Amino acid sequence: EEVLPAGPTLRLLQYSPAWGAPSVDPRCTKAQAYLRVCGRSYEVEDASAAAPGWSPLLLPVLRDGARAVEPDGLYAHLREGGIDADAKLSAEERAESAAWTALVEERLGLALLYACWAEEDNYAAVLKPAYAQRLPLPLCLYLPWTMRRRALSQLARRGAMGEGVAYRLGGEALEALNTRLAGRGSFFASGASAVDATAFSYLTAVLRCPLPRDTLRAHLKSLPALCSYVEAFSTTFFGSFEPLLPSPETDPRLRPPPLTGRPTAFPYAFGADEGGGGEASEAAAGGGKSSRTPKQRRFKERSRNAVLGALGGALVYAVATDLVGGEEELDEYAADEQQ
Repeated sequence: EEVLPAGPTLRLLQYSPAWGAPSVDPRCTKAQAYLRVCGRSYEVEDASAAAPGWSPLLLPVLRDGARAVEPDGLYAHLREGGIDADAKLSAEERAESAAWTALVEERLGLALLYACWAEEDNYAAVLKPAYAQRLPLPLCLYLPWTMRRRALSQLARRGAMGEGVAYRLGGEALEALNTRLAGRGSFFASGASAVDATAFSYLTAVLRCPLPRDTLRAHLKSLPALCSYVEAFSTTFFGSFEPLLPSPETDPRLRPPPLTGRPTAFPYAFGADEGGGGEASEAAAGGGKSSRTPKQRRFKERSRNAVLGALGGALVYAVATDLVGGEEELDEYAADEQQ
């Protein structure tokens, strides 16, 4: 592929990879795929390690020099800077590309949104822990719940809170994509373009996310030509195609542990020290006696209990809100849709 001349360093803030996909979020995967189709180098910064000031609800974010560009203006900003994945397309092909992009994002994307956030089993077993593990405290305690409410609101506004509606739209999109891409490496003869980045990002999310209720994934796996397209794009632009993970229903090892509030690679241990913690480790290091006075030991114990109590209260509140309000949310949005 053509490599563009080096310019100011582009930094992409995104959710970190998951299940063999470039990111747990298809919109972040799309941004990476677009830049790779353009042959533009960039750096990735994961949300869990991001500096203060970023909003995890507005990812991906592109930092171009001193300017931070949010998702709505990301691709227009890149095109203005000469980074255009559709540069080789004719005006007619650009119009066709826009139609295919709308099909993927509006139909397949809607079905994926339903599968991930409206299906209770999928949200609880996969999506909630996946996002929580990629966020720092205290965001990991409540942000997945906030994201779910936003997703349910979007589904209700678009009349897609019913399982049959969402999966019908997704299935129609998969069949149309399969017809178009069977035996082809890209949508257009000139090579991969922006619509290929979009299609790959949503298709790889459907294919790789190990949801217990995997209606979309089963449909996609029944279309070998479309699966081959995803594999070829991944190999060409990301260098490999990792084996697919089975569903948690068929592989108990993939069932996530209970939510602990610790994001991936958190810089310090949560709770007791790894070496045994507390007075026991101090006594061992000091030949069996602690160097602290009784007053200092009481102060440390009270401070530790206060911190653990606060964290425990926040965790209980977050879990209780999610569990108790889950069914009420679904009923509320379903009722809104019927009105």
